[in-house]
Amino acid sequence: MKKIANIIKSASHIDYTAQVINPIDRSGVLPTDYALGNFVLIGKNTVGLIYDTELFNPSLILSSQKEQIEIYAPDLRDEVDILLKILLLGIIENNHGDQNLPSQVLEAGSDIWLMEKNMIKDFHCSPEGHFQVKYLSNLNSYGNKLNPSLFSLIVKQLNNLLKTEEIQILEIIEQNLLWNKMINTQV
Repeated sequence: MKKIANIIKSASHIDYTAQVINPIDRSGVLPTDYALGNFVLIGKNTVGLIYDTELFNPSLILSSQKEQIEIYAPDLRDEVDILLKILLLGIIENNHGDQNLPSQVLEAGSDIWLMEKNMIKDFHCSPEGHFQVKYLSNLNSYGNKLNPSLFSLIVKQLNNLLKTEEIQILEIIEQNLLWNKMINTQV
């Protein structure tokens, strides 16, 4: 697995902000590693989903100051952090997913790893061996984070990992989300 970020704060028990590893220390971390909709592993077994990103300039360098920065402090010119907004989805244990909300609070500084495909597949498998996406209701109820575009990214990741009938279930959910969005925007 590839380490991509560290937890820096939380907005709630299931909504965390992480900072992508410093550009100088990035060691091969690519923008595709922290893309919207990616599944991540936090610590040893907590699973999350990147639902948003934010650029943050801690030194508040204004464009009018860039010339002076280039001359007097060139090491600050690329001082922009990439922050990831992550919602917790559950935990993974014994190669199966528990998609109930985790009861443990994550610690600041916890490592965030990009999940490998086999782990993503395992997370979507119940202990009985059945396909599961129980986390969808949590995403939807928590500030309506589950918009059709984000869900499409989830489906795209799962497309090559699941059976045809499991993908068909996700496609029905996706169509339902699009339908609900269309109805709600017309009201």
